[in-house]
Amino acid sequence: MRTSFALFSALAAIAAAAPAPQMLDFGAVLDAPAPSATGPPVGVSNDTAVYNPASAAAAATSAVVAVETASVTGVAASAAAASSAPAKLRLAKRKDSSNEDSTSTSISTSISTSTAKSSKSSSSLIPSATSTTVSINTVSGTATTSSTSACPTVPEAGTYCGFINPEDPCAIQPDGYGPKVTPDTTGAFLAYPDFHTTAKKTKTPKGYVNTFTDLNDAVNANSYLGLHTLSTYDTLACSQLCDNTTLCTAFNIYIERDPSLNPTVGQCDNPSSITNYKCTLWGSGVDAAAAVNAGQTRASFVVVITGSNGYAKTNNTIPARCAGYEAPKKCAGAINAPSYNLGAKFFPGPYDPSVCAAYATAQTAYNKAHKSSSSSGYVPCNMFNAYMVKKNSIAQGTYCTLYDTPLDSSWGSYKGGWAGQDYFSIETSWTYSLSEQKDGTDN
Repeated sequence: MRTSFALFSALAAIAAAAPAPQMLDFGAVLDAPAPSATGPPVGVSNDTAVYNPASAAAAATSAVVAVETASVTGVAASAAAASSAPAKLRLAKRKDSSNEDSTSTSISTSISTSTAKSSKSSSSLIPSATSTTVSINTVSGTATTSSTSACPTVPEAGTYCGFINPEDPCAIQPDGYGPKVTPDTTGAFLAYPDFHTTAKKTKTPKGYVNTFTDLNDAVNANSYLGLHTLSTYDTLACSQLCDNTTLCTAFNIYIERDPSLNPTVGQCDNPSSITNYKCTLWGSGVDAAAAVNAGQTRASFVVVITGSNGYAKTNNTIPARCAGYEAPKKCAGAINAPSYNLGAKFFPGPYDPSVCAAYATAQTAYNKAHKSSSSSGYVPCNMFNAYMVKKNSIAQGTYCTLYDTPLDSSWGSYKGGWAGQDYFSIETSWTYSLSEQKDGTDN
């Protein structure tokens, strides 16, 4: 389609007058509710039913805000109002970001710095997809009767003969594989020399980097994906669990002082301790700043943690492709192109570009269904930028920004900014462009 110079000039003038959207909506991140699980539930040995990508994608689809096509920011909005085929003017890839105003990497705002409340309860969602099974010794339930013995009572649904519910009062807990520390006190456990030697001398798995070593706290963050209890302090086994878990890009391995019985007030307030080796999985990097879980008190028994190490492979991981999109392209920061921005949404949880794909598809469908009556075209999303936002080095979730045209990695200049006393940084940033670009004229 041929377009006159006068039309381009008019569009540019209107776009220049349009206010540029804030690069990162700090309020959206701060005000978002935390996922139902930001770390392992108390008293469990294994926890895998944590994140469901399909449910997250459905939530992203429903999050599309009703935005009239004429109010879409920038040149795309101008085109929608002035041309019968708005996006068709814009399909050429933008490869030079020099004419776009640069956004400072240190931005001061006056928004509230309230922190979203987190919950330690386990999610009831369908388990996240997990691929190849690996041979790793993990701790599960407790049984006192052989499966070949006659069962004196009918087992409850979902259990087996001899099954002991570890949540029952004073129930025997799955025995830990670690040493019995004497004297049996928290101080002796935290000072036990072998724990610290093990944490400091263990090998870093191939493809990972060691992010912190031998802390007395475990990681808690929105990007939690699950827990496995191991038979040894085995970083290789923990890395294999991460490698075979969808979206996992980091793990935290640590040693925990746990009760031998389920502590129950008035019955077994402070039972003897056992030692467990625990491996938690994360859909983001893990930094020392996120190691904030020092344990808890159960009745009169005190759970403590030591030998906590973090490992991440975020720099070596290419996220999965999204249906209908080209292979993802890595950026040094978030895309900084306000003039081509169609909107943004934040989704707390692990880094998951598929939620952005669902959001982009839904927004394009909405724009098409609600195109201006004076125009035969609509503004489609032809690319999205998905990046992990961290607040003070702790993972918050996936931030999705939509664009009406493909932009190359030179536009990825935004590294983060300040909101009050909190610093928001960009950890992982990738762009996805539609395999078949839309010009906004299809019916």
